[in-house]
Amino acid sequence: MRQSESARSLTRRQFATLVGGGMLALAGGGLFGCTPKSEASANVSKTVSCDVLVVGGGGAGVSAAAMAACAGASTILIEKEAWLAGSSSLALGTLYGANTQMQKEKGVDDSAEDFLAYLLRRGGDKLDRDIQVMCSEEFGKTIDWLREDLHVPFKDTLSLKGTDTVARAHNCKNSAYDALSAVTALARENGVQFHFGMPAESLVVDNGAVTGVLARSGAGELVQYSAKKTIMATGGFCRNPEMIDKYMPDYSGVYTEVGVGLTGEGLQMGLDIGADYVGHGGTNGILACPVEPGQSKLISTKAMWVNSAGERFANEGGQTHDIYYQVAHFHDQKFFAVYDQAMYDALSSGLKANFDRGLKSGVFAKGDTAAEAAEALGISGQALQASLDAYNEMARAGEDTQFKKKAANLVPIEKAPFYVLTMGVCTHGSFGGYHVNTDLQVLDTSGNPIPNYYSAGEVCCGSFIYDDYPSGGCGLNWSYTSGRLAGQKAAAAAAQA
Repeated sequence: MRQSESARSLTRRQFATLVGGGMLALAGGGLFGCTPKSEASANVSKTVSCDVLVVGGGGAGVSAAAMAACAGASTILIEKEAWLAGSSSLALGTLYGANTQMQKEKGVDDSAEDFLAYLLRRGGDKLDRDIQVMCSEEFGKTIDWLREDLHVPFKDTLSLKGTDTVARAHNCKNSAYDALSAVTALARENGVQFHFGMPAESLVVDNGAVTGVLARSGAGELVQYSAKKTIMATGGFCRNPEMIDKYMPDYSGVYTEVGVGLTGEGLQMGLDIGADYVGHGGTNGILACPVEPGQSKLISTKAMWVNSAGERFANEGGQTHDIYYQVAHFHDQKFFAVYDQAMYDALSSGLKANFDRGLKSGVFAKGDTAAEAAEALGISGQALQASLDAYNEMARAGEDTQFKKKAANLVPIEKAPFYVLTMGVCTHGSFGGYHVNTDLQVLDTSGNPIPNYYSAGEVCCGSFIYDDYPSGGCGLNWSYTSGRLAGQKAAAAAAQA
């Protein structure tokens, strides 16, 4: 019952193509640069002016625009897609924060100081302490703003994330779109103008100060947006293979599920005028299944997971982000889940259909023994069988002495036939980006603020998350918190200009 040789080892890029159905092709190519000033000046069709210009329509950008408008600034948001298209519209909707009203209602004893200690413990001295202090104090305020002021619906329970021991994860009732729609409504109510289908091409700079951007309309017109203050909130660059190769080479060729517009041009525009880059090639992501996108239920915590050498490497029920980092740094960025027939029989009909598709395509394998299935995928059958024998012995004893897996998930895998499933990783965001201060001003390579230039969201999250994601919900809250604060700061500065 051995699978054919076609099931053997896949490269990173082949696996990414299988997972994404060729989605990497959407990333496009090329880095983005500034339009030469002489050419731009000659071809500008019209000029539009405002107090605050926001570039990018995800959670960070819309929050920034909403708060700038609430502060009385005339505000325009330009978005290259025809809709609000940031990754925050695709996220599950977890926001991480401390000292919130909901925590108090649930009797959770927490503080910004304890949250700060957790962040610093995760990231160490690589982190900008001032930014961490800001986040520890402001993340909870952002959750309260969304839940109490904007009436975003949240689930009635808090959850643990990362390696934290305090329940700080607040989960939107449906998805992150609950938050985005509420903030969008606030922006519209306060007069923000949304200009869709308007990709920015370059920053406009006068004597070192940013005075706006040049953008191209769908009709091909070059429009100059002139603003007292500009906020860049264009997200990351996970859909730009060239930038991945340059800034995150460990993740070259890895499948991504971020918004289709996250191609990095907003970051590149600032780098072209001397903005500082911070971050160390880190990324956020999930474990990925080639036949089921998103949070795949086939990546079962009751399975045994092994690396390409057939060795068990983690607690299958452990923190997803930590296992993601571990797998992402395997030489092939793959791991394998071992099933038996009892596990297969327990699947829903929909999951069985996906499972069978994996067998047919050769990324899953079946055998009378686990060793036979492993060898069909190019894994040492002897090594995997030894790992499974040791695992089953612990399962029968009711204690995982190797990785401390909970007893509820520690079930013997012993009913033939056996299955070995190829799994991998999927990026959900890039950590490198603009270096910003606590006013969300973009800094140059000498550490000085670039006049009139602010940033929010993933395009500057390297200032918060250097290379290690502290827990689920931190990235989404960084977007809303940095956006909220950038809008307030930019509007206040514009009023003084």
